Amino acid sequence: MTDAGPALQTALERYNRLFDNAQYNTIANLMTADLGADRDSSSVSDVLNLLIDACLGLCGSPTHADAPRLLAVFCGQNDVSIPTIDALHHYLLTFVQSPDTRADDFECASKALLKAYGAKDSLNAAGSCANGIHSWQGRIAYELLVAADYLTQAAVQLLIHGSESYIREKLQYGLRRLTGALYEGVRHSDTPAMFNFKGTYFPDEYDRQ
Repeated sequence: MTDAGPALQTALERYNRLFDNAQYNTIANLMTADLGADRDSSSVSDVLNLLIDACLGLCGSPTHADAPRLLAVFCGQNDVSIPTIDALHHYLLTFVQSPDTRADDFECASKALLKAYGAKDSLNAAGSCANGIHSWQGRIAYELLVAADYLTQAAVQLLIHGSESYIREKLQYGLRRLTGALYEGVRHSDTPAMFNFKGTYFPDEYDRQ
């Protein structure tokens, strides 16, 4: 038996003891509606398996420790509704052993991802519109909207624990757009000092404690 064996067995016993069939079926029905799938489809089965894994993780299974985050990523990337996320969160709390913030982190991460993915189309559309404005204010607005899109992409990657090199790339692109916006303000505003942020300090690895 592996080192995880006894802990997994204890987690399974706790899960079976706390399992609530009514709540589970409610979540299954909500998820079926959100995904636009049949109740017995593989897409619904997959997310219900993720839910079980998340519950096992909260019950102490080291094999499933990261499952609540993976469930949040699924919800955010598949446009799962807020009421369904709330139902999932309420159910996960059944299995929480204090101190453990993973159920609450699931709620916050899934909702943050849902809103962030939803904002991307709006940011792209706003940027396209601002790009046609013939003024320095319009050019700054365009640069800031594009920067916001890059920074949103970086935030999404952080929430899903994506590649740090990819996160850095998006941050760099966002900062370049911010710099471009400031150049426009310094060059064309009647009060260029309002756009002078050269004293801003960016932390480096030497600030790590």
